[in-house]
Amino acid sequence: MVEVVARHSWLGEVRRYDENQLLATIDIDPAVRPARLNGQTDAEVLIAAGPALDGYAFDALLTQAAEGIRAALADLESIKSFAVAHVPSELHYDYPEVSKTPLEERLFLEGFTVTASTEMEVSFDFGDSDTLVVRLDAHGRSRGAYVDR
Repeated sequence: MVEVVARHSWLGEVRRYDENQLLATIDIDPAVRPARLNGQTDAEVLIAAGPALDGYAFDALLTQAAEGIRAALADLESIKSFAVAHVPSELHYDYPEVSKTPLEERLFLEGFTVTASTEMEVSFDFGDSDTLVVRLDAHGRSRGAYVDR
């Protein structure tokens, strides 16, 4: 079992994922994103954090990550629109029957990766074996998209 390294008011239990990342799970209001087919409303949050980070710096990192995620959730439709407008050329469909539904309707928010104190990636499942990822800058603006295989 992975040890809980912090409890945050919004991120909940934060655990060490590996030497340089933390893992949290948040619940997303179904009004923002529909529940999964199994009824779960969770999304994974990975946060880049060195092994020696603690105290005030650790608390500030979690607070900054939570604020960035909340802002991304508030702007989710714009992020999805950016993803659709900037679909990488390497996007392919392992399941052709799924690709008949427009991509924007298939984008399902999977989670967030806070890659630096001011940058984030938002990951979407689109009914395929890959994930479509949108990079956000320090101001929450969409800056690029790529396919994570």
